Amino acid sequence: MKILVTGASGFVGHWLVRELDAAGHKAVGTPPSSDLDITDSVAVSDLMRATRPDAVVHLAGLSYGPDARREPERAFAVNEGGTRSVIAAAAAASRATPVLVVSSADVYGSPAADDLPLTESAPLLADQPYGLSKLAQERVAFESAATGGPSVIVVRPFNHTGPGQRTEFVVPALARRIVAARQSGSRTIVAGNLDVRRDFSDVRDVARAYRLILEAVAASVMPPAPRVYNIASGRAVVIRDIAHAFAEMAGIDLEITVDPHLVRESDPPEIRGDASLIEADLGWRPSIPFDVTLKDVFEDAVSRSGSAPR
Repeated sequence: MKILVTGASGFVGHWLVRELDAAGHKAVGTPPSSDLDITDSVAVSDLMRATRPDAVVHLAGLSYGPDARREPERAFAVNEGGTRSVIAAAAAASRATPVLVVSSADVYGSPAADDLPLTESAPLLADQPYGLSKLAQERVAFESAATGGPSVIVVRPFNHTGPGQRTEFVVPALARRIVAARQSGSRTIVAGNLDVRRDFSDVRDVARAYRLILEAVAASVMPPAPRVYNIASGRAVVIRDIAHAFAEMAGIDLEITVDPHLVRESDPPEIRGDASLIEADLGWRPSIPFDVTLKDVFEDAVSRSGSAPR
């Protein structure tokens, strides 16, 4: 298959292109945002006609919650408007071009303990700009499917990490601070709320899930669209345990100071997903142990710092 990947230069896009190419598909990445405005429907349509893909994975968008809080209008313009442009371009293509729309588990907002683990039918309680912009993105996808547009599959990935992730995200941020502490001889780092529990997957497992969905669409074995899939590990990890795992890798006794500016009052104590639907439909389940993921993130942090591993 030839697959157009929007946001191919981003964290997940990079790993998805590798996954697709390794499986024998031809991944075609869209230009970076500096060269292509994903909300420009004319430019996106021109690209779709030029590449003539068999399917589209729509990853491009604003993907970091604090960025969305700082610029909520931009979050909606990019996440909702970009999705509208991509789906419209797919609809106008000379052949039916299915679209995999990458939403987020943030659409579930702050879930009640009784709703865990979160299935695809859990209440959508988003109340922050990022989650709300992703709900708007999903509405565009569902409206298209309801009005005879291209086949659409929506995925809601929970937290995922791995080598190459932006260091503002919690896992690489902890790794970076601990590597820096080792370099400086310090044994203290600052962090936010370390006692929350989050559902983490490896980005490479997430990329594999997206590939399996695309292959099922191509083979016409996908259940009727629009289909929604959680991408989750099904286990919740305490953030403090991640920090101590990195400290052990660094060989230091770690002291953590909580910085109130890094603590979000709205943080729910636990978020955990149920991915049994995609497992039942496509056989996907996470395969990379979390300690392997953390080791790879730590080694990536060491490499970025320029220090030699010990």
